[in-house]
Amino acid sequence: MDATCMDYWLQRFVVEVRNQKGNEYTPKSLYYLMCGLLRHLRDIEIFGMNFLDHNDNRFARTRKVLDARMKSLVAQGIGTTVRQADPILPEQEDILWEKGVLGQNSAISLQNTVFFYACRVFGLRGCDEHRQLMCEQFKLGSDAQGKFIQFVGRQNKTYQGGLRQMQLSNKNIKHYCQPGDRSLYGIFDLYLTTLGNNGFFYRKPLPGPEIRYGTQALGINKLKSMMKEMCAAGGLTGNFTNHSGKRTCATQMYLSGIDEQEIMARTGHRSEKAVRKYKRSSDKILETVSSVLDPPAPKKIKVEPPTCSLNLATAAEDEPMEFDAKCSNNSTSRSTRSPGNRSVLSEITEKALFQNCQFSFNFN
Repeated sequence: MDATCMDYWLQRFVVEVRNQKGNEYTPKSLYYLMCGLLRHLRDIEIFGMNFLDHNDNRFARTRKVLDARMKSLVAQGIGTTVRQADPILPEQEDILWEKGVLGQNSAISLQNTVFFYACRVFGLRGCDEHRQLMCEQFKLGSDAQGKFIQFVGRQNKTYQGGLRQMQLSNKNIKHYCQPGDRSLYGIFDLYLTTLGNNGFFYRKPLPGPEIRYGTQALGINKLKSMMKEMCAAGGLTGNFTNHSGKRTCATQMYLSGIDEQEIMARTGHRSEKAVRKYKRSSDKILETVSSVLDPPAPKKIKVEPPTCSLNLATAAEDEPMEFDAKCSNNSTSRSTRSPGNRSVLSEITEKALFQNCQFSFNFN
C-alpha cells in the first residue's frame, strides 16, 4: 500500500486495537505496538515509510491520532498505575532462611538458594537468562582478597554480540564471598559438585533425603514461577516475580550508596537512565518522608493542678489545735480538738477529701 492508504489504516488501528480480553492497551503499550509495526516494515525492507518520524508529513494525521489517543487513555486512568515487581528486603530474605525455603537441607532448598542469589548477586533477568545458564559459566576460586565466584555471561537482552555491539563486552563478574554458615562459596560449590560441573545449571530435583538432581533441564514454566513460589512458601506478601531478584540486586546497592557504574556492571544495563528505574525507596525512607510531610501534631496544654498549703500545729491531748487550709479555689479556717488518744492528723485524713493537691506540713 502507498503512504496515503497506510496512514488511513494506521489511524483506524490506533483507535480500535484491543488486547485479547477486549480491554484497551495502556498508552505506553500502544506506542510499543506502533514501534513493532515499524520494525516489521524494516524487516521486510521497507525503509521509506517511517510513520513515527516527525519530519514525514505524510503520516502527520497518524501521529496526531496516536497522541490524542494516548492522552485520552491517561485521562481515563489507564496506564497511570505501574505494577512493578517488589524487591526482597534483607528482613524478608532472613525469613526465607529461617523457614527453610533457602538453605542446604534438601535438593529443592539448595536449588532455591542458588536461583535466588544468581538473581541477587549477578543481576540475572527473569527467565531467559536462567534457562540458558550452563555450569561452565560459574568458576570458583580464591586470591589475596578471599574466595570468590566468577560468573561469565553470554547472550542476554542487552548484549547479543553482533556487529553493532563490537564495542561492548559480555558480563564478567567476580563476587567475593563472606565466610560463615551462609557463605555463597560453599553453597555454589556443593551445587556445582552435585551437578558434576557441566551441563544445564538448573535440573529437576530428585526425591529422597540425599541432594540429587536428574539430567533433565528444569522446565520453563517451573523457572518462571520459582521466585513467586519461594516467597509464598516463606509467607511474604507482595508482587514477587523472577524480576524481583534483579530489582533486589539494584535496590540493595542503591540503598548502600554503591556508585551507579558498579550497579550497571552487575545488572547489565547500558545506560544510567535505564538502571535508575530500579531505584526503589525502602519502607523506612518512605516512613521518614511521610512523617515530614504530615500535618503538625497539636501542642499539648499542660494543666497545672491546684496547690494547697496546710499549716498544722500539734497540741497535747484535750488542747485545741488551730490550722489553716488554703487552696486555689477557696480558703477556709477551722479549729478542732482531737478526741481521746487519736492524733489530729488521722482525724483530718478520715474526714477530709483532697484531690490533686500538694500539701506542705510544718509541725512545731
